[in-house]
Amino acid sequence: MERVTVRIETESSFRASEIMGDLRIVAETLYYPMRLVGFWDEPVGTHMCPETEMGRSCPHGAAEDDPAHVPYSRSMERYKQAAIEVAFPHARVRMFLS
Repeated sequence: MERVTVRIETESSFRASEIMGDLRIVAETLYYPMRLVGFWDEPVGTHMCPETEMGRSCPHGAAEDDPAHVPYSRSMERYKQAAIEVAFPHARVRMFLS
């Protein structure tokens, strides 16, 4: 999977949006016609989990040294055919596009 980092740096008192909808619009605009198939929101601790959509338990929250742990990016590639991971470090959010 390709990985892209969108860094927004400022030298003012203004901050860039951290709203998921705004970040989605940016990611989809940059990589049109690709569409969002998943996200990982680190501050809130949520994500779109393909395993739970299939009625399985989520393997992404397990510790990395746990044999049950599966990296989220691997699940996105396997189940959602994600081709690009777009990271927004200022918001600590990663979006996956297919």
